[in-house]
Amino acid sequence: MTKPTATQRVLILHNDPGEIAILSGILTKAGFQVAGGDLTTIALHELVHNPPHVILAAEGTSGRSVESLTRHLKNDPFLGRLPLIVLIRDIRLNDVDWGSVDVDDYICLPYRPDEIVHRVRLCLSRLTRSLDANPLTRLPGNTSILFETTARIESGKPFALAYLDVDNFKSFNDRYGYGRGDEVLVVACRILTTVVGERAGIEGFVGHVGGDDFVFMSHPDHIDAICETVIKRFDLVIPDFYDRDDRLQGYIDSVDRKGNHEQFPMMSLSIAVVTNSHHPIDHPGDVSKIASELKKLAKAHKGSVFVKDQRGTDAVAKDEAA
Repeated sequence: MTKPTATQRVLILHNDPGEIAILSGILTKAGFQVAGGDLTTIALHELVHNPPHVILAAEGTSGRSVESLTRHLKNDPFLGRLPLIVLIRDIRLNDVDWGSVDVDDYICLPYRPDEIVHRVRLCLSRLTRSLDANPLTRLPGNTSILFETTARIESGKPFALAYLDVDNFKSFNDRYGYGRGDEVLVVACRILTTVVGERAGIEGFVGHVGGDDFVFMSHPDHIDAICETVIKRFDLVIPDFYDRDDRLQGYIDSVDRKGNHEQFPMMSLSIAVVTNSHHPIDHPGDVSKIASELKKLAKAHKGSVFVKDQRGTDAVAKDEAA
């Protein structure tokens, strides 16, 4: 298991200095930074300059029960935003209404040292995923996308990464409102995750950059089929999101970013595919730069299209129109 970074810090709240020393030793050995004390002796002003990422609090700290301790911590404007793990005796487990206390996890006493480390890591991992996930689609966000991209680059194995953009999405939002726009993004998410799962299996990855921008990854052998299938399914369902009159005329009347009236075609997809099959990629920034150039090529086409990076071959870029 990957060790935590040096910036991950645990705040231990306990009445027993000896127990604080034991827990501190366990967590420090595992690579965490640690601060410890009880509610009356802990110096909050010092924590502000080097804030903790998670609280490990024992029931009985400052004479408080789990319920009272949790309320006190969650009402604190500084500590209340941090994930909370409580240490509690096993005979007390059935006395607590866990559905009503704002606790992220608990550890029964007596504990095992390795359990302390595993639970803290798990709690921090859940927090990272929760903060990173897109609130609408629940897909991994930019932090996960960067991590996954970096991992694939460092592995040295062949990979393909595709940036997907929904064309004319803004004009659709302006015409029909954000509620229907969100429905389009959810459908795009479902199509992407389904197709990538079907074609790439466990090697696939789908992320949501934000708005109408998505990312998906697979082995280069699968990327063409994924793009073709995603485009086919998207183009099949997207007319149903338009009112009958707009659907029949094939466009909507709206206003562009400069305030000029314009006729906008139905939404389509522009997909830019970057791969290391023909040319090495050493940094995630290289992926973004290449993808940006390819997206301009894709958007120059009408309708849904994907454009592949073909550096290192005879063709500079290969256009695959749906």
